[in-house]
Amino acid sequence: MAPLDRTAYLQVEEVTLLEAINALQASSGVPLAFSPDLLPIDRLVTCDCRDLTVRAALDRILEDTGLRYVEAGRRILIGRADNGNHPPPLPPGVIEGLVVEAEGERPVSGAEVILSVGNRRTLTGDDGRFSFQGVPAGSHRIRVTAIGYQETTVSVSVGEGAGASVVVVLERAPIPLAEMVIAPGRIGILDVNRTVMGSTLSREEIEAIPSLGEDPFRTLQRMPGVASGDISTKLYVRGSTPRDLLVRLDGLELFEPYHLKDWDGMFGIVDLQSLGTIDLITGGFPAEFGDKWGGVFDMRTRRPPSTGIRTTVGFSLGSATVINQGAFADGRGQWLTSLRRGFLDIMLAIAGVSDEVSPGYWDMLGKVQYLLSDNHSLSVELLYAGDKITWDDPGAGSRVDSRWANSYGWVTWRASLAARLRAETILSAGRVTRDRTGIGGNPDDGVFTPLRFDVSDIATFQFGGIKQDWEFDVTGDVLLKSGFDLRFNDGEYDYFSAADRRDLDAEGHVVTLGDTTEVRGNRRGNEVGAYFAARARFMGPLIGEAGVRFDGQSHTGDRDVAPRLMLRWDLAEHTSAKASWGHYYQSQGISELNVTDGERVFAPSERAEQVAFGVERKFGHGVHGRIEAYSRRIADPRPVYWNLAREIDPIMEVESDRTGLYPTRGRAKGLELLLSKEGSGPLSWSASYALASTELEIDRTWVPRSMDQLHTLNLHAAYRHGTKWQISGVWQYHTGWPYTEQFLDGELAFGEDGEVTGVIERRGYGPLNAERLPAYHRLDLRVTRNIELERGRLELYLDIFNAYNQTNLQGYRYYLMWDDQQRRFTTGRSDGDELLPILPNVGFRWTF
Repeated sequence: MAPLDRTAYLQVEEVTLLEAINALQASSGVPLAFSPDLLPIDRLVTCDCRDLTVRAALDRILEDTGLRYVEAGRRILIGRADNGNHPPPLPPGVIEGLVVEAEGERPVSGAEVILSVGNRRTLTGDDGRFSFQGVPAGSHRIRVTAIGYQETTVSVSVGEGAGASVVVVLERAPIPLAEMVIAPGRIGILDVNRTVMGSTLSREEIEAIPSLGEDPFRTLQRMPGVASGDISTKLYVRGSTPRDLLVRLDGLELFEPYHLKDWDGMFGIVDLQSLGTIDLITGGFPAEFGDKWGGVFDMRTRRPPSTGIRTTVGFSLGSATVINQGAFADGRGQWLTSLRRGFLDIMLAIAGVSDEVSPGYWDMLGKVQYLLSDNHSLSVELLYAGDKITWDDPGAGSRVDSRWANSYGWVTWRASLAARLRAETILSAGRVTRDRTGIGGNPDDGVFTPLRFDVSDIATFQFGGIKQDWEFDVTGDVLLKSGFDLRFNDGEYDYFSAADRRDLDAEGHVVTLGDTTEVRGNRRGNEVGAYFAARARFMGPLIGEAGVRFDGQSHTGDRDVAPRLMLRWDLAEHTSAKASWGHYYQSQGISELNVTDGERVFAPSERAEQVAFGVERKFGHGVHGRIEAYSRRIADPRPVYWNLAREIDPIMEVESDRTGLYPTRGRAKGLELLLSKEGSGPLSWSASYALASTELEIDRTWVPRSMDQLHTLNLHAAYRHGTKWQISGVWQYHTGWPYTEQFLDGELAFGEDGEVTGVIERRGYGPLNAERLPAYHRLDLRVTRNIELERGRLELYLDIFNAYNQTNLQGYRYYLMWDDQQRRFTTGRSDGDELLPILPNVGFRWTF
């Protein structure tokens, strides 16, 4: 059925024309392309068009507006009519335009727009819009190019007394070899152009998903192969730990990408609203990504509009944000600034979580980019993030203060040096600091907390480096890639801790035993990485990439060579199979020396060999599916330090359950399923399931890791009612995490006069992580109300974390009991340390 002949299912009353057109798109599923500047802002529409066709509904709502519509393939274009009844014209010499894709309803971001007069160029913003100022009267040509689309040229006429508006529709084209994604396990969000089948989420979909703090890491916690907790935003990808994940922003590695790190990293240091795309690669990844084996979390900032200024102000119980972006020099330059201040202490106080903890965080991002010429662009970026957290327990005489700060600055030069040769160069410098102090104790308990502790942890990590990547299209079917990364690192540590506990001497008298750790000094070193890879298309549907990577570190003496291989086979038009194999090395960075547990010497690099295979299928009507299996084996794993009670504590290293483990091997394997429905209709949904295990071999016994989840199920659904209302929910379930059972015993303590003065508690442990917590499940909800204002758009939202207030457990607490019947001490166990309860969050976002 032709789009214009579909049923409209539209019913609106006294709404703006913009709201009516957007509602018609949502109710009918027919994509409509138009420039909002063409619509009269004072036009109110009432239309009971539920039983009419889209054609009849458009006739009614566009009546007397001077606008007309034409059918172009699967979408409808709305533009100016030629009957002389026009909306107010644009100023003389101005061309404003909108670039949209021919399939679907989405604008095309980052498209290059070239005006024939003066060969002037600009790029479309996230909304697909562009503008040229000072254009002489006459007929001109506009050429538009974008990755994944066919180049398109349109004509536009600028009159003597008025400007012009134009909508450019781009048809899909085969994706160039350089942009073809062949690595398994790639998940993308905020991806406007959707170059990967069935694994992307648009900005609108992400903003409608309930998420504590609207954090970029938390948006991916519901994806298959990813484990995470309530409090922490850190991602455990396919059996790895957060330190095994490479986190980048615009090509630069972020070494401490989390706020409130001493509270297990509750938020990321980059605001979701400042990002344009995010890629998470969970499977085998190509040779340009090095020195990590767990995965890649790659963030790119959003592209500002090519004209004017856009500001977004947001406020909620959790944070306040301001984002400003715009263009200068006729669209050749753009800027983006983002400021955020967190109010987590207020949210926790409302929920009654704790009155002893006072957390706070803030971050700032600034970026300026400029198109130097047709083939060269330059960008300068600054990122600063800081946080502080205080635990204050006056009753116990304990106080802990922790402060972290991250500073990054980098300059990026992108160049097309020839028709088939491209290069990117990044010069960078940065600094990470921490200042953590604590004093206190518990005079009534010498086991679970020290009798007394005193901790001072001051550290500074600085770096500077240069990174360069090259791509060369040998032919249309052969691509070569190479690059290097050179970095200079300097770390300074000043750590001291002392802890006292009670014990008994050989005669049964109470004595105090002390334990002191002190590590001071500087650590310096250089890191160098280099890679070479070749990608080729064989026999049409088969694409392969073979690469090799070298990483060397002076402070560890590591010299690692890692071969990698990936294949993609397009079995049919909508079906692809992907496979990968490779070696991945990970050295211990200078900033990662675990001085809190007494480490003074860097460990050798870890090595992982991993294999992945998956199949993706597009079924039609917006439904996509993916199934993927993987296996990973780890050699030479580093020592790990666990608190067996699984309790989150700011001074974890002085607790008596702190345990150092020295694994000899590691392994992880799993099977993942993902099914999702996207598109322009009112309902979208996704479902994923993962069967997985991750283990370490310790003392010849395979032990589950702390975040091992045998079964994981995630369900998501979102319903959009017109353009005003949207409700979405996410339900998560996974097998309970493993924990170690504890056993307590007591021994009477005697004074000098032989009288009993107390009980000394002793602790023992069962097999490591041999028990399981109860299964975890949680429902998050979000309701959004959009209001079109005379100036901009207002979005009101209500988030409910853990909507039915499920009691999920982090672990258990153990205590000593006296059994009168058996006349002996026994072990008691609490009902469990609870994770976060129901947390409501209300806020607004105003964009103008």
